[in-house]
Amino acid sequence: MNYANIFFDDTVNGIGFRISLFVSGCAKHPPCIGCWSPLARSFDYGKTFTKETKDSIIESLKKPYIKGLSILGGEPMDNLGDGTLLDLVKTISRMFPEKTIFCWSGYTFEELIKDPVRLEFLQYIDMLRDGEYIEELKDITQYLSGSKNQRIIAAKESLKQNKVIFYI
Repeated sequence: MNYANIFFDDTVNGIGFRISLFVSGCAKHPPCIGCWSPLARSFDYGKTFTKETKDSIIESLKKPYIKGLSILGGEPMDNLGDGTLLDLVKTISRMFPEKTIFCWSGYTFEELIKDPVRLEFLQYIDMLRDGEYIEELKDITQYLSGSKNQRIIAAKESLKQNKVIFYI
């Protein structure tokens, strides 16, 4: 898996100071009109995610002021095939149960739970921002911005209750 960027003290993509991992690669066709990261659509863009990359994220999560990890893209749900992201969220959940894991996806929750790999991944996600970005529905006044069709879902709780539960 490649990644476009990592911000180790990000305050934009979630609650408090977070680590934000922007994965490379998005298989959605056609692409979202107004995609804010068109370079990261390519699976070959950026740097290779290595053991050292994972170790730097883990080390940064040890800081008490870091509230958790945010995973954005590209499209995280199109990057689960090699097991890198699943391994990362499993490790973080085990080592730092008090830290939250947020994820952004252009797919809906209902689409994601139909795939066994994506479903397993969601079991480690506290907040899922789901749904394709639609330029005509852009709303910069809503929490975490995006478009009005996108939802902020409590993924773990939604899986437990077998229905969509909103995070906020």
